[in-house]
Amino acid sequence: MSALLCQSLFRIYTSLLFAIAAGTCLPVYAEQKLSVDEQLTLLSATLNNSPEKSVEMLTQLQALKPIFSEKQRERYFLLNASSLGFRGKQAERIALVKSFIGQVSDPDSRIRFLYELSEAYTVQGDYENALKANYESVLLVPKSVNINTKISALQGAINISTSLLAYDEAMAYADQMYSIWEQGGGLFAKCYGLANRIEISNLRRDNQLAVPLVQDAMLACDAGKRPIITLIVKALAAIDMINNGQVDKGINVGLLLLGEFSKASQTSDYVTQLEEAIARGYIKKGNLALAEQYAMRAYQRATSENAVQLREKASKTLAVIKRAQGQLNSSLDYLDINLMLKDKILGEQLNKNLAYQRVKFDIQDKANQLTLLEQKNKILTVEKVLQKGKNQNLLLWITLGMVLFAILAAWLLRTMQQKSTFRNSSQVDGLTQVSNRAHFIVCATKIFQTTNDKVTLVIFDMDFFKNINDTFGHAAGDWVLKTVCQTVKAQLSKTEIFGRLGGEEFAICLPASTGQDALAIAESYRVAIAAIDTSPSGFSFLITASFGIATRDNGELCSFEETLAAADKALYCSKNGGRNRVSVYQ
Repeated sequence: MSALLCQSLFRIYTSLLFAIAAGTCLPVYAEQKLSVDEQLTLLSATLNNSPEKSVEMLTQLQALKPIFSEKQRERYFLLNASSLGFRGKQAERIALVKSFIGQVSDPDSRIRFLYELSEAYTVQGDYENALKANYESVLLVPKSVNINTKISALQGAINISTSLLAYDEAMAYADQMYSIWEQGGGLFAKCYGLANRIEISNLRRDNQLAVPLVQDAMLACDAGKRPIITLIVKALAAIDMINNGQVDKGINVGLLLLGEFSKASQTSDYVTQLEEAIARGYIKKGNLALAEQYAMRAYQRATSENAVQLREKASKTLAVIKRAQGQLNSSLDYLDINLMLKDKILGEQLNKNLAYQRVKFDIQDKANQLTLLEQKNKILTVEKVLQKGKNQNLLLWITLGMVLFAILAAWLLRTMQQKSTFRNSSQVDGLTQVSNRAHFIVCATKIFQTTNDKVTLVIFDMDFFKNINDTFGHAAGDWVLKTVCQTVKAQLSKTEIFGRLGGEEFAICLPASTGQDALAIAESYRVAIAAIDTSPSGFSFLITASFGIATRDNGELCSFEETLAAADKALYCSKNGGRNRVSVYQ
């Protein structure tokens, strides 16, 4: 399962948790005048059901502010911030929280305000400030006494970590959430902890870890009276079945779950995911009519809810269906939409990752400075003791100087190493050790902008790569990707740029190269790939790749984007022409 929930992991039960933590419950309507606490409870319930109606209630409560207790005042400001968020007024929401959060000392209340702040910054695309607010809330979790608030803070950390593809960090937060149950924190902590573990494992394509947890998660969620989370876990399991070959069972379970979702939450992202997975299942069964029906539902739902990543995946599935139906023009239209959405997602992901690296470095730098300050304080203490002996003054200064120099040198070396590590991780694909998509695009675009010579782009895609994964396992697939990259890198010149665009698709930028030169080079790569001995992987199978070539000639093709799109069309011709061949864009 791909990382489709980068911006909305478990959105449903996160909002439910904060509603509970803020004191939300169903109000009891009566004829008599409501107290302040009753009005705040009614406002909280109204926010979840009809946000626009909350405005009038907030206005009425504002007149009662002079008689608010401290807790009522905090609750009023928190609900006001939530109302602004529901109504899309993120700038006002941020200003409100920042004007009040300095007065909040209680860890549980502060976590709730930090959640409002982090969510508002995230919606605005200010990931750096969103991360800072999120990290502060996580640091407060050990001080929190409210289990709902603890789980909510950790869920926010899981959401933002997963959106950054930092799955190890997200899993650590999920384990921390699960430990709340182990420490006597209630079955719902076990429910959320297991549900998160399942989702993160699926995102990491770790089916062996996710599957054994499903039954335990459903039992915990049912016992903890969290039916919507049980439904989500079942949906994840059904999607995993389809992804891992249990197509008939996955489709049957998925169709039943769609009926259950229609009663519980039609706006859930999981409905869209489930419909898209069912569409892929029907493609495998050869039922293109039903495949198109469910893929179109997923696409339309994702479009209406502005779920960019879900729409990107649904558009790819529709392109496959249209191509199988022989509707090539329609297939190309969906492929164009898919490429546009991928570029948009890439840009947003790049901004997130840059913010993540900056915040992580800033936190580590502050931690290093704190360690250095503590060391300095220890040194000063030692200095005071040693100053009592006049005969040891010289030795004292020499020792202090050497210790301080060693600490500063170690801190500087560590900081430089961290900077190098962050820079490398933001440029290099972790599996294949070639440039990642973002770094390749930056470097290739610079070449296009700084030279008027001809520049050629070569795109190649591994043929039938999904069959390798499905037949021999993802470990064999990873071996293929790494071996192919090593084979191609061995033939690259120093001026050529090699990058992974995503999945099994790669690109090479050839400066000062004509299409004819690139054709010979690409053909040599194709032959070298086909000659790879797969026996070291533990299996014997054939590896081939299809290539597309396009050259910037300052005519039809001028920019990097135009040339990349042309090369992609040439690659499509190779795929459509039988694969294991090289095609040049004409």
